[in-house]
Amino acid sequence: MKKSLATFGFALIGAGLVNGDHVLAAENTTVMVMDDNVDIEEITVTATRTERPVFSTPSAVSVINSDEFEQFQPLSYADVFEGVPGVAIQGGARRISEEPSIRGFSDQQLLIRLDGARQNFDLAHRGRFFVDQDLVQRIEVVRGSASALYGSGAIGGVVSLQTKGAKDLLQDGERFGGRAKLGYQGNGDEVLASGGLFTQLGPVDAFTNVVYREVYNDLEDGGGQAILDTQDRLLNGLVKLGIEPAEHHRFEIVADVYDNEGANPTAADNVSTPTTVVDRDTTEYNLRANYSFHDADNPWVDLKITGYYSDIDITEDRFVDGRFDESDFQSYGIDVYNTTRFDLGEAAKVALTYGFELFEDEQSGMRDGADRPTFPDAKRSFTAGYAQAEIDLFDGVVTIVPGIRFDSFELRPEGNFPRRDENDVSPRVAVGVKPVEWLYIWGSYAEAFRAPTLTELFNDGVHFSIPNVFGPGTLIINEFAPTPLLEPEAAESFEAGVRIRQSDLFFDGDGFEMSGAYFTSDIDNFVDQVVEFIDPSRPPVFTPPFGPVTFFGATTSTNIVAKLSGFEGEMRYESRHLFAAVSGFTVDGDNKETGEGLGSIPQDSVTFRLIGKLPDHGLRFGGRATVASAQRDVPERSVTTDPYETVDLFASWAPKDGPLSGTALTIGIDNLFDENFSVHPTVIRQPGRSVRLSLSSRFGQ
Repeated sequence: MKKSLATFGFALIGAGLVNGDHVLAAENTTVMVMDDNVDIEEITVTATRTERPVFSTPSAVSVINSDEFEQFQPLSYADVFEGVPGVAIQGGARRISEEPSIRGFSDQQLLIRLDGARQNFDLAHRGRFFVDQDLVQRIEVVRGSASALYGSGAIGGVVSLQTKGAKDLLQDGERFGGRAKLGYQGNGDEVLASGGLFTQLGPVDAFTNVVYREVYNDLEDGGGQAILDTQDRLLNGLVKLGIEPAEHHRFEIVADVYDNEGANPTAADNVSTPTTVVDRDTTEYNLRANYSFHDADNPWVDLKITGYYSDIDITEDRFVDGRFDESDFQSYGIDVYNTTRFDLGEAAKVALTYGFELFEDEQSGMRDGADRPTFPDAKRSFTAGYAQAEIDLFDGVVTIVPGIRFDSFELRPEGNFPRRDENDVSPRVAVGVKPVEWLYIWGSYAEAFRAPTLTELFNDGVHFSIPNVFGPGTLIINEFAPTPLLEPEAAESFEAGVRIRQSDLFFDGDGFEMSGAYFTSDIDNFVDQVVEFIDPSRPPVFTPPFGPVTFFGATTSTNIVAKLSGFEGEMRYESRHLFAAVSGFTVDGDNKETGEGLGSIPQDSVTFRLIGKLPDHGLRFGGRATVASAQRDVPERSVTTDPYETVDLFASWAPKDGPLSGTALTIGIDNLFDENFSVHPTVIRQPGRSVRLSLSSRFGQ
């Protein structure tokens, strides 16, 4: 299957090149413009920190608007990102454990930003998405090393989430409005209720919204078996206030609270056992403040400042014995940058972006009122400066983007672990060429780094325990081994891509788009976590009251030399009445020292979409199908995953006129054929077939 998917990728790219008298909006082809006008140019901000058309950006970028993923009524972020090239969501059916993977990089190798603020939380199996999808307006995904702009954590890419605001929801002439949504999903009997108000009064705009979700029964997999301990309750409230005291100036303050409660195993992406289930309550408090100055007539100052503070508190009360764990993670920082634009003669236009970033993370853990070694007290702080130039030559025919960032970081653990002070430099250069309007060819070389996280360095104590593995009266206890001397990861990456697009192909206003990219990364000191169920150096012992024999295993993090490489491809066609797309990717990852595969590499996959549109009647209907290969190229004794195929269908009605204007009814079936599958490397199954219903309404005046 791996070879067949790679062959598909080459065929996809080749087909687009044969039809090369048309345009495909680059890596943005996952975006569906939910509008009668299909000629809208997609813009990226995350890729260069300036507004730039995706088509002529020398990076692999996808932009996802809320209208695209809302039509599939997502239960989790796995539904949101399905079909985005190179992206997989790991963690299984329990949404509190979801984490992104991009091109084989995962966990803290990827940077998540929310309204421009870093989301640095890292605690194994506790997830990284702490905002409900109904509050998200837009997502940008930058695939590939982005440390030259974003530093540690962006070695594999960036996921940037932007929440909804009053300016997104108000229509022309409106000053006040509201929105409401009710939803239901049959698998797990999940209910959704969301409601908000938005307004603009002179220079002030405001939006507030509350989202409530609850899964009342355990989800079922495609085989009809309960996915144990997947019930949960989610409450997410957001307030966004914008102030424009003078022309070109904007202040924005965003405060939100996210709370998820449910009975989950301590390793929430693993199989539930009676000894691991806890009553978990995860609460995040987030405060973000943004200031921007933008005047199109002022080429010297285009300033953006972001300050943020977040506090995540997790409590876990274990049912089997009442053990009570508390985990607290705080993060705060500031990011300031400015763009200056000038000309170098008549043939060259330059946009120079430069800035600095400061942030600090602090964690602490308690168990039954005492210090907890599995989440030790520790701090890390970063100071960074960066600069990037976008040099457009000959009216944009050639674009050269050199950039560099310097990071100095400090690790300050408590106890007997050593304190560390280190620094790193991350350069990048990208070149894009647009010889004709319908074709863009680009390539880039980047060096990136990632400092090890606090938990990777200092975790200690029991990771998990499993009873009765070798028969009644047996127990496996797996313990973390602290690795305070882990080295920072260092990557050298190369990418090359092509984009093609064309409009008015069959009908006025239609559009065809195609993109393809090859990527490869060599990573020194790649942090590889190995879970060894039985440690041969530790003999089993008798340990009452669990039984006569206890076996010991170890979870260790080590530095290895790794290589990741692969292909991505997309094609789409859109007209007023039809949207059709196919996207796919293949990734290979190897330990260069042993020749073994890496355990975290996602399955190769291809996603097809076909959607019909009757805009005069407010109707949309269609679906998507995903085919994923098996993943067996893994280290010895690691998890392997079977192939799968899923199909999702939907139909929506949103009348534009009459008494029901502003109302939308959506009906869907997720996993139509009840496929029983999991997403590598997660062990637990994904949900089976589910009927999904939602009714939403908005008003404005």
